[in-house]
Formats: sequence, structure tokens, C-alpha cells
Amino acid sequence: MVLKSIDLMRNYTFFFAVVFTWFFGHIQLKAQGSQWISENHRIQYQKFAWKYVASSNFEVYYLDKNEALAKSTLAYLEADFVRVTELISYSPVQKIKLFIYPNHETWLQSNGGISLSNAKEVEQENLSKFRIEIAFKENLASFKQELTKQVASIYLHDLLYGGSVKDVLQSSLLLNVSEWYVQGMAAYIARGDSPEMRRFTYQIISENKIRKLPLAKGKEAELLGQSIWSYIAVTYGKQSIGNILNLTRIIRSEQSSISSTIRKPFSKFLKDWFDYYLNDAKQLEVNSQKVFPIDEYLSATPTLNSYHLSPDGLHEVWVSDESGRYSVHLHTLGAKKTQIILQSGLKDVNRISEGKGPLVSWYGKNSLAVLFSDQGYAWYQSFTIDKSGKLKGDEKKKIANLSYLDMEMSANGTKMLVRVMEKGQVDVGIYDLKRNRLNPVTKDAFDETEAHWLPDNRILYLTDRYIDSLPAPAAPFTSAFIWNPDEPENPSRLFSTSGKVFNFQFRSDSVAYFLQSQNNGNRLIRFQWSDSTFQQMAVRSVAWENFEMSPAGISSKERHILTDKIARYSWSSLDELTNSAWIPTIVDPVVQSIADPLNNESTDLAKKTRRARLERTQSIRLKREPGKLVGPLDYENTFVMNSSEGQFRSDPIRGLGYGYEVKANDLLENHLFKAGAFLTANLRNTDIWGEYSYLANKLDWTFRYDRKVLGQDTESESQKIRFNRFALTAAYPFNLLSRLSITGMYSTNRLFSQLTLTNPEDYSGYVGTSVNYVFDNTVSEGENLRSGLRLSLLAEAHKEVVNSGDFTRLSLDARYYKKLSNSFYFASRLSASHQMGSQTQASMLGGMENWLFNKQETRTQESPLGLANLAHRDVFMSNFIAPLRGFSMNKLSGNSHLLLNMELRLPIKSLMAIESSSVLNSVQLVGFTDIGTAWSGSSPFAKTNGFNTNVYGGKTNPFQATVTDFRNPFLMGYGFGARATVFGYFVKFDYAFGVENKEVKSPVSYLTLGYDF
Repeated sequence: MVLKSIDLMRNYTFFFAVVFTWFFGHIQLKAQGSQWISENHRIQYQKFAWKYVASSNFEVYYLDKNEALAKSTLAYLEADFVRVTELISYSPVQKIKLFIYPNHETWLQSNGGISLSNAKEVEQENLSKFRIEIAFKENLASFKQELTKQVASIYLHDLLYGGSVKDVLQSSLLLNVSEWYVQGMAAYIARGDSPEMRRFTYQIISENKIRKLPLAKGKEAELLGQSIWSYIAVTYGKQSIGNILNLTRIIRSEQSSISSTIRKPFSKFLKDWFDYYLNDAKQLEVNSQKVFPIDEYLSATPTLNSYHLSPDGLHEVWVSDESGRYSVHLHTLGAKKTQIILQSGLKDVNRISEGKGPLVSWYGKNSLAVLFSDQGYAWYQSFTIDKSGKLKGDEKKKIANLSYLDMEMSANGTKMLVRVMEKGQVDVGIYDLKRNRLNPVTKDAFDETEAHWLPDNRILYLTDRYIDSLPAPAAPFTSAFIWNPDEPENPSRLFSTSGKVFNFQFRSDSVAYFLQSQNNGNRLIRFQWSDSTFQQMAVRSVAWENFEMSPAGISSKERHILTDKIARYSWSSLDELTNSAWIPTIVDPVVQSIADPLNNESTDLAKKTRRARLERTQSIRLKREPGKLVGPLDYENTFVMNSSEGQFRSDPIRGLGYGYEVKANDLLENHLFKAGAFLTANLRNTDIWGEYSYLANKLDWTFRYDRKVLGQDTESESQKIRFNRFALTAAYPFNLLSRLSITGMYSTNRLFSQLTLTNPEDYSGYVGTSVNYVFDNTVSEGENLRSGLRLSLLAEAHKEVVNSGDFTRLSLDARYYKKLSNSFYFASRLSASHQMGSQTQASMLGGMENWLFNKQETRTQESPLGLANLAHRDVFMSNFIAPLRGFSMNKLSGNSHLLLNMELRLPIKSLMAIESSSVLNSVQLVGFTDIGTAWSGSSPFAKTNGFNTNVYGGKTNPFQATVTDFRNPFLMGYGFGARATVFGYFVKFDYAFGVENKEVKSPVSYLTLGYDF
């Protein structure tokens, strides 16, 4: 009766585990390994049908209905190719493959770079593979600038490091240029002497907040570098830029290359650069007046998108971006906290995301409209603030799925004035919310950058359109047009001017304000409708990115160095200023090309005077010249070798060996192939594995095969174990941070003697299923430095089909990373597992993963590794739990385990004032503590656990004794260590003391390979 109850309980346990697996996770944490196996995933809401057009230097891939955008992109890139290559004095021979997406939300669905672990690796891979992924944002002018910047980055990478992986590796060991050098050069090629850069240099110089060049990172490094290259071009001529770049590759020193070319010490050069922009800052201060705001608001987020103020001036709204996850913030003036009223988008910490996010607009008295994308569709939702200040939201409404760039509501809230990108061009239209229909206002190839309702239902829009009878002006160029619904085909021109004009705001029916980009930043212009006169306001508005009107004054969103803030100015302080007249002027393109040679895109004078017709003439030229234009053609799955790498690895069972892995994928990375092998020094123990993943849909599929071989010899026996596993996995992502994976698998273990055929073969076959829930929001802060949380919940069940038996395993792996300061990082890990069933597989605790020249604990009780150097048949289905430093491998074993790891990590480069070698920059010092135990049964304190029971004698000895002592079941290790990247390997050295039953053991040294713990 008892046996029947036990069998019934086992059957129920197995049934429960199988059912549990259908609700919860994936078997890729590889036996509770301390090195987390990162598996990126994306969510596809739509099918992608790709086509491409090609020319001599570029291949442009595009989605359906975007052929016009692809061809204009190709024409622009070919026309700009000569200018870019002449400027850097280098012409690559490899074509750039460019993938364009109609909007940012579509780009987030792509699988580009999914096989790599972080954004930095994706960036390096795209640079070396001559590949660009870009989404259309804002307008055509900014899209072209971003195109040029990314193309220039690839050419500079190829110039400095070479095209092949081998060349890049060799050059990177000797050449380590700072971010400002390459990123600044790419930004200068794309934008030249831009107002954004001038504003940045004015702010850091006037406030004396200049960081040392090698320490600048990201956007700061880009703007600093852009200002330096702009200064070199103006002072020493553009021919010196190519000389500096090519000399850098030869002598492998950025500072020496500049000094040698301009024949001046680098310190003296930096002093002259500082004085140049200091004089510019002083001139700006003379020509403008600083008006102090009556109030300033600094948000918790460094960037504020789509900032708008309510009509009564009491509420403001903006959008923040957290790696692609957008939040709409509502703030009541005078309150300290903000309210998040809506969230959309997918957070992807492994990609560099710079989308605009939801579009917001106030209408009526205090009603707010939000236009956003979610799950592949466009949605509209309205909110209302009542008299008591409470917010009420209506149900969201699905609208036409277009690429919306801007939105402004009509006064009654029934129509939206929108800018959309459709069929390769940007146009203005009126979207009727009741009829769900878009009525176009413009239908031309010109770039509309802004549109606003006028009180009489007319529309004012800004465009780069010019009068066809006149020569095309030099870019950038802006015209303001008035569109009348009574005469839709004949818009009237309000004014035209060279330069960028934006952010039209109406103080009254007769007075409007807008911003104009000038060399040193944005200037505020007042426009009088009655007599069409303009005044340049004397207020120092260089930092203003946009502003909003209210009855009390102006609230401006200002970019202070790299952080946005909101400043409020009263009308009394602005109206008392002494302003100057401003006259719209059109710069002659010939004069402009002499003043700023960077904008001279061709030596042909006819093309200079017709710059706006460049795309059309270039397209005609490509069509007429055979061999220049190819396509449009359907995309074909052309597979390329993604990467191949080999590295030494220490297997816990078979010791030190060498593993080699190759990866292949198509250009879109919808199909991923991986294969690898592992071979030990005795040439007998091997691994072979292969994997195929199909990632084109929301549900991802992976098929994997593993084969492992273990050969062992003793004086009297020689045996071999062969393990095979076939696994099919379906992974469903809830979002970009969490997923659920279900795996079905079949595993076989075969043990046989190599000395005699009389011994029977020992064979087992397991049918199993596993479910894995994974959550990972960690962000890479550097090599082996992260912040955030990682969690894996694993349930797996296996049933013996050859013999009788089964087992179920439940596992937890939770990791928390915290940046304590600029110098210290804290990392912790909690690992636990529990097994049930008649064929449970042991969890062996101790040592470190990938421990070179590892040592195994000598055990007197049974373990999967065996007592006589002959492992058990199912040894490859066991778990090795690490790290528990201070002890050898297999110190404890059992059906369950519990382990806590804590590390304090200190990167040496955070203490250095200047950049050093790549090896020294990667050095980290750590202090650690490990606490863990493994046991069989219900509790680690049970009397019959394996760690406190030892068997002495037996076999040839006629006497046998079983000794049980009562020790503390928990082991602890502590110590210190160092990490560094050496010859491409992340090498860890640890010196640990083990504590067992209150006794401190002799120290143990560990030399391991791999990241994390």
C-alpha cells in the first residue's frame, strides 16, 4: 500500500511538472551556469516584404510602398559620395548595404543585430560589415544628415581599422582613437558648422565645463569632435583633414597626427581652438541680452520630447524615452511631481533608440490628444482635465496606420493636422477623426517641416519649396505658405528665407513668434501680420529648442549642454527689450559655396544653382547610364558568415579543451545558423552541436542538436559515454524584457566498455519538456559591468522511455546589479534548484565555471563522477553549480542546492584621468563572498545528507563503516580577484579562502575565462 502511494505520488508529481511547464520558460541557462547565456528577441507585428535598388557604391533595401524614398536616398548618397570621399581622402571599394524603415516603430521590429549581446557589438558589427539600419524621423533634411553621418562612420572605420575582421583586430590592438575623433569627424561631414554644435561649445566654454577629450563619451564626444574638426577646416583648410586621418592610421596616434600636420604642439592647438570659440561666445553675449526666467523646472529625464503647454498655461506635457519605452508626462505648474498618463513602445536596452515617441497636442480649454503607436498600429486617445484638476481619459481609438511625424488638433477636437511620410515623401494632411480619413493638403516632393491651424481654418505650413522661375537657393531654406480650403491648389507664400525656421507660435491673431537657426544657436523672431514686419528679439535664446505661449509669458524647453529643462519668462521682461529689425534673406548658392565649401556638393555650377532638383536629375542620370542603377528587385535570403571564433574552455567533466563556433545568417537575421565543436587534449572527448533559429514572426522557433562524448580509463577498465539531445523550442516574447519558452526534447545516454564485448551496454532515453520564463532589464555599463535585474525560472520534466524512472527539476537564477558610484559596482546572484522523482540527477557544488586546470574533490560517497574515475551513465544530465570559491569542484552534491554570490567590482579606468591601453582600461578589481550548500532530501539540516555521511572500507576490505557527523551544511568562501581582457579573452583571477564548519581552509587560486561570476 505504501509503495502504491509512492508510485501514485510520483505520477502526480510528473503530471504536475508537465502541466507546470506549459505555463512557465527554456533550457538555455546551461546547467545553472554562472555565465548568463544572453538571448535577444524582437517582436514582429507585421510581415516584412523587402526589395532593393543598387548603384555603384550602395544597395538600398526598402519595404513595400517606399520605392520613391529608396530611389531618392540612393540618388542623394551617390551625389554625396564624391564630396565625402574627397574630404577624407579615401575611397572604399566595398558597397554599403542600407536598410531604410518608414518609421522608428517599424525599425524596432527588425532582427538586425539580434545575435549580438549589446548595442556596442551591433554598432561594431555594422561598421565592419558595411551595413546601415536607419528609420525615417522628423523630415527629409535630418534624414539625409543622419544618412551622411552613418556612411561617413563606416568609411572612417574602414580607413582607420581596415575592412576584414583580422585587420580590425590587429589595428585595434595598436590603434585606440578616442570617441571625439571618429564620431566628431562623422558629425562634421554630415552637418558642418551646425548651430547645435555652436550652442554646445558656447555653453561649455562660457561656463568652463570642458571635459578632457579622451574622457568625453557619446553625444558630448560627438559635439566636441565636431567643433574641433570644424575649427581645423576653417583655420588650416579642408585638405588637412584627409592628411590627418591618413597619418593617424600610419603613426597610430591621433594627437601626433594633428600636431604633425598643422606643425603645432597639440596643447597649443587646443588653446587656439578654445580662444576661437571663446571669441564667438563673447560676440554672442554682446549682441544679445540674458533675461532671467521667473521659474525653472528640471525634469528627472535628460531629454524632453514633444513639449507642449496647455492653453491656460497651468499644465504642461512632454514625452520621455527609456530605450524605446515612451512615457507621456503631465505636470501641473507649481507641483513637484509629474503624472505618467500613457506609456507605449518596447524597451530594448540592447539597441540605441532615438525615436520621437507619442505625439501630443492641446485643444479646447484643457483637453489633450495623444497619437501613438502600439503593437504595430496607430492609436488616438484624448484626455480632459476638469475644474478640480483631475484627469479623465477616453477609450483609445485605432486610426489609419500611417507614418505620422507631427500632429496638431483643431479647436473642436474633430480633426488633426498631421505631417505624414508616405510613398517616399513628406506631406501635410487633415485627418478627420469621425470619418477616419486623411485629406491631403500638399502633394509634392518638397519637404514640409511644420504645419499649424490658423484661427480662420486656414493652414500655415513650412517647406523648402521655392519659386520654379528663380534659381534654387542654398540649403537650408524655408518658405512659409498659407493654405486656404477654398483654393486648395493655390497656396500663398508668406515669406521665404535661408536657414531653418521652426516652432511657429501665435500670441494673437496679429502677432506670431518663431525660432530661426543661426550660426551660434536659435534666435527668437517676432512677426507682425498686419504689415509683414519682423523683429529679432534681443533675448539670448540660443539654447531654446522650442517654446510655448501662455497668458503669463513664454515657457521654453532649453537644451543646457546635454540636459533639457523648462524655463519660464514673463511678457513684461520680454516686451521691454530693445529689439532689432530682421529681414528674410535668400543666400545666393554661389556665394554660399565660397563662404562654406562644405555645402558645395559638386564642382558643376549648374548643380550648385539647382540643389533642390538634385535628386530628380540624379535619378534620371542613374536610369540612363547602364550598370549604374539596378532594381527594384525582390530581396533574396543571401546568407553571410556572421562570425567565427575559437577559444579555450574548461569542461567540468573532461577538463581543458578548445572550442570553435561559427555563425551564419541572412542580411535581415531572420534565419540564424550556429554550429560548434569542442575537443580536449587527448582527442577522445568531443562536443558537436548545431542550431537553427527562425525569427521572422512573433513566435520564434529554434531547433538544436547536441552530442557529447566522454572516454575514461583505469587500470582495469576503459569506458565511453555518448550523450545526444534533440530539442525544439518555441519562444513567445511578452515584451523586449521578458519571454516564455517551451522546449520539447529527447535525450539519450549510452555507456559501453571498450575492452570487452561481454559487458552489457547501459542505455537510457529520456523524453522531456522544459519551460523557462526569463526577465532581463539589465543595461551594460561596461565590460562585465551592468545595472538592473535578471531572472530565470525553469521547470523541466524528463521521463525514461527505455527503462523506468523520471525526474523533475525546478530552478531559479536571479541576479541583481547596482551601480553604487562612478567607481564601484555591486553584483549579486541567488541560485537554487530542487529535484523530485526516481531518477534524479545530482547538483554538484564547488569551484568556478570554466576553471582552467580545475580540481575535483575526492569523495567517499557516490556522485555522478563516480568513485573510481569512471563517471555514471547520465553524468551529462547533471548540474555543476558555481561559483563557490575556496573549494574544489564537486565539494557537495545532492538533489537540491542553494547558492548566494556577491561581488564588489572596481574598474581601474574609473580612477584614471586619461585613457590608457585597451588592456589596462579593462582591468577590474573585485572583492567577493560566496555562501552555498547542496543536499538530498527535504532539508540541508537532515541527518542523512551526503555531505555529513562518509563510508569507509568495503570492497576488498572486509570491514566497512558509515560515519555520520553533524556539521554546518553551509560553506562560505571569500577573497579578492582581478579581471582583464587579454588577447580577446576576458580572464579572471581569484584568490579565495574557504570556510567549512567555522574552519578557514588554505587559500585556493582560480584562473577562469568568461564573464559575470
